[in-house]
Amino acid sequence: MPGSERLRPWPLAGLAFLALVLGAAAVVVVMVAGGDPQVVAAVVSVASTLLTGLVTAAATSLWRRRHWRGLDPSAALAEAADDLAEAVSRQWEPALADRRLRGPIPVRWAWSRPLSGRVDDAVGQAGGLAHGRFPPLPGTAAATAATVRSGGLPELFAVYAGLSSGRMVVLGGPGAGKSGAAILTVLEALEHRRGVAAGERAQVPVPVLLTAQTWDPRRQSLEDWVAERLASDFRFLRAPKYGPDVARRLVRERRVALFLDGFDELAAAFRPVALEVLSERATSRVVLFSRTEEYAEAVRRASLRGAAALALRPVPPRVAADYLARLHVAEPSPQWRRLVDRLRAAPGSPLAQALASPLTVSLARDTFPDPDELDELLAPDRFASPAEVEDHLLDRVLPAAYRERPGQPPGRYDLAHARRWLGFLATAMDREGTRELAWWRMHRWASAAVRVAATTLLGALTAAATAAVIGGLTEDFGDRDTIDAGPAAIVGLVIGFAIGLAVERRESPVGGLTGPAGARFNPAMALVSGIAVWLAASLTLGPTVGAPGLVIALAAAAAAGTATGLASQTGLQRSGSALPPQAGAAGTLRAGFTQGLPAGLATGIPIGLATGVPVGLGYGAPAGLVIGLVIGVTFLLAFGLVDGFSAASLDVAAPLDPISAWRQDRRRSVTAGLVFGLAVGVAAGVTDAMAMARHDPPRVAIPVGVVTGVAVGIATTVAAALTVSSTWRGTLLFLQLRARGDGPARGMHFLEDAHQRNVLRVVGSVYQFRHARLQDHLARTHRSARAPKTGPPRSEPGADGVA
Repeated sequence: MPGSERLRPWPLAGLAFLALVLGAAAVVVVMVAGGDPQVVAAVVSVASTLLTGLVTAAATSLWRRRHWRGLDPSAALAEAADDLAEAVSRQWEPALADRRLRGPIPVRWAWSRPLSGRVDDAVGQAGGLAHGRFPPLPGTAAATAATVRSGGLPELFAVYAGLSSGRMVVLGGPGAGKSGAAILTVLEALEHRRGVAAGERAQVPVPVLLTAQTWDPRRQSLEDWVAERLASDFRFLRAPKYGPDVARRLVRERRVALFLDGFDELAAAFRPVALEVLSERATSRVVLFSRTEEYAEAVRRASLRGAAALALRPVPPRVAADYLARLHVAEPSPQWRRLVDRLRAAPGSPLAQALASPLTVSLARDTFPDPDELDELLAPDRFASPAEVEDHLLDRVLPAAYRERPGQPPGRYDLAHARRWLGFLATAMDREGTRELAWWRMHRWASAAVRVAATTLLGALTAAATAAVIGGLTEDFGDRDTIDAGPAAIVGLVIGFAIGLAVERRESPVGGLTGPAGARFNPAMALVSGIAVWLAASLTLGPTVGAPGLVIALAAAAAAGTATGLASQTGLQRSGSALPPQAGAAGTLRAGFTQGLPAGLATGIPIGLATGVPVGLGYGAPAGLVIGLVIGVTFLLAFGLVDGFSAASLDVAAPLDPISAWRQDRRRSVTAGLVFGLAVGVAAGVTDAMAMARHDPPRVAIPVGVVTGVAVGIATTVAAALTVSSTWRGTLLFLQLRARGDGPARGMHFLEDAHQRNVLRVVGSVYQFRHARLQDHLARTHRSARAPKTGPPRSEPGADGVA
């Protein structure tokens, strides 16, 4: 494995030196304290927990060194490339049906002389700048001046595979079919790769289709951006079986080919910089898809050297007529025959000129379920220009999508609400200059103060309810004082306000507790472990040993966080395979816990020592042993299961779609909340039981501890789950939009329904409008037609019960 990618574990000599320093410091402190019991207990506890962290770090380093030494980097990289190809195929194959790309509208392309350089530079003929730079892919022929002159969509792959420059640009106007061409070419490239012999497959890169909008070429290198997108979109690449930082290695070793869609959506100032970076820094094949005007503007300041610029041609009226005629298995209606005849007989009419792109032809195909509705489109002198025809077709998208279908129950949402809500979404996206509708970024479209206030109020209610439950159920048990609901509500207000602010500051696409891809340290698990250990140790030790308990809690948090970050599933497991599919509940739990055992030990041992040692020194060894074991085992189980199931989920799959991403975030936040609730609840219950045991028998102390632990655990679960949740913020946002009439109460159901109706489409974990022209049209009509707001609509037919 190259030296730059080899793991560099902490030197064991350095760890031994830290242990010696720590031991010497402990001896000095004990000698200076003169045998003070509290100081001795604190020193012993701090030293033992920190030493545990060092030992765990050393063990992790040794394990990793042994594990990675036996890994074959070439074989692991080849496996990662094959799995990535499978995932990309799963990602885009559904688009064939979703966008009706099977039997696509015939589109042709031609060499764009004004926006291309010399043909020799692209095809690599003698004297060309790119001569011999990229040999043809195995099983394909080298591109020539003749093969790049013109062709149809099936020939795009041959050009991509045979260009010596490795640079291709596909240009066209709005609705010309660029995205469809990108998807079809990617899938054809993947199919070709499957047919290549295993020995030659390393020479065939995996085509990865990314949107350019998130790339800032001035601040982020191309390699960093592509590697980051791969690791984010295809989380299975984090699995240890591929080796460290496999996403970057795939890019660096030319195992991926970059298909970059939406180049025109980059900011105008970014486009020339991006072309320069692609010319100078891109080491793999690059295919760019862009609107012609924006690309031409960028080329005036920079160029993609050696690129073959291919312009998609308008659909001739005769071709459009033939395509529409073939749609009908039976004899077409008179209206459809009139439409086909009009296109053939009057190629210069506004109607024929408008139906010159795949977008408008598909709109004509999809938005006239009732042939009688074609009469308006065919009315003589109805349209004075192609733009008027296109606007008419765009106006028909929503009525066609939300029409009642014979034999089917009424839809969830009616046309009036859908038009208003989709218009609002299009306007908000247009205001931000984006084509991507990411649910975790929509919170910027409504007041954050309202959501913070709602979370603050929820915090007060939860704290008051917790205090009331504990007081009502335990105040009659022995000599006991409990906090009243009023003071608890005040504390809850403060905590809720802090959680509300924290939630609003999160800018998080869906992730998990798995940490960055290829990382040797998992900061997410380290943070969760450290905070949970600090809370549990503070609750347990504060009432028993006083102020030194806070020092011990900080040391335990540092030790547990560091050890857990090192031991979590970034490098210890030998594979990222899924859990056994038929293992049953017990088998699934056992398999998940086995994979997460290192992280569980890394958290459980420090908190067990941190709580057990001081209690044992102050109250006797039996008490310390019981406390340490109970809390330590609780943390071991909680963090072992969390880490194990995070590792087990790294299976080969396409990127999450938006609704799955929403559900995954919800599951992740509930899981994190349960871990905190279990850990803190046990600590609170043990602490309360210990306090009661000083003056009451066990039959009184134990029930009190159980009630306190359960109540505090539930409250902590709610608080922690909300803190890490993006869906909580999204839920509040949808309620805000519903209150002012801009959206339904449960917006994700509405968005997914719009996707099912082919108004929205899915690209990875975000939605997009079916076409950018539809988004622009809806935004324009929404702004012009929106009346002054007087309040939300009186009813939301069909939405309240299912949205």
